[in-house]
Amino acid sequence: MATENRAARTTEQEYCAESLLGRTYRQAYEALCGRHPNVRPWHFQWLATYYLRRRLRQILSQLGGRVLDVGCGMKPYQKWFGNVEEYIGLDVVPGAVVDLVVAPDEPWPLPDEYFDVILATQVLEHVLHVEHTIGEMTRVLRRGGIAVLSFPFLYNEHGSPQDYRRFTVHQAKHLLRGFEVLCLEKQGGIGSTLSILLLNWVDMSLNARLLTRLLKGFALPLWLSVSLAFNLLGVAVDKIDITGAFYNNVLLVARKPDRR
Repeated sequence: MATENRAARTTEQEYCAESLLGRTYRQAYEALCGRHPNVRPWHFQWLATYYLRRRLRQILSQLGGRVLDVGCGMKPYQKWFGNVEEYIGLDVVPGAVVDLVVAPDEPWPLPDEYFDVILATQVLEHVLHVEHTIGEMTRVLRRGGIAVLSFPFLYNEHGSPQDYRRFTVHQAKHLLRGFEVLCLEKQGGIGSTLSILLLNWVDMSLNARLLTRLLKGFALPLWLSVSLAFNLLGVAVDKIDITGAFYNNVLLVARKPDRR
């Protein structure tokens, strides 16, 4: 299970493993570029959740009640909800704001049909036995409750070795069997997909060796300029992509049936 978009955030455990050089660079980078979900257009992963952020702001503001955030990490979307009665963050690894840590493939210690909303963003691709997680989400969601899920389609391997699958929209609509699909959305196009992959490749390549990591730090202004240019170009090219086949993310919003 992911702790947020693993390509777009750094976990508490990763912070502990950072070198002094790495921590200094990350802190400077976040000061200049922001931190997920509030990243600026010159962040090299701005496009990775650009479309998702815009839609979640609209959708979550209309939802509330009892909310379960599955794979919550740092709970980046909690403030975007409407009138929340209770907000519980669940994950498989401990964290500063994780309320409930569960073991993979074990039942969740939560009551049946308790939550009004379940949120799981960029999580299911990191779950080995996805049927179990879907089953638990279905069990704890009340009848008439809303599930908000998102997952990548065209995206590089990340969060390894816990990176198991990708979802097309055709697969996504069958995940929550019996649910009413309220929104099933392809996000991005050839422009953003190519820009995301290229910028991620450059960043991973530069991080592979100490010398190139040092070069990356000294060339930070150039890196920010290149990232901004490719991010804006990606959005522009998306506008002329009429194929619908090169999206990088999927958003699914579905309602659990009111009756058994």
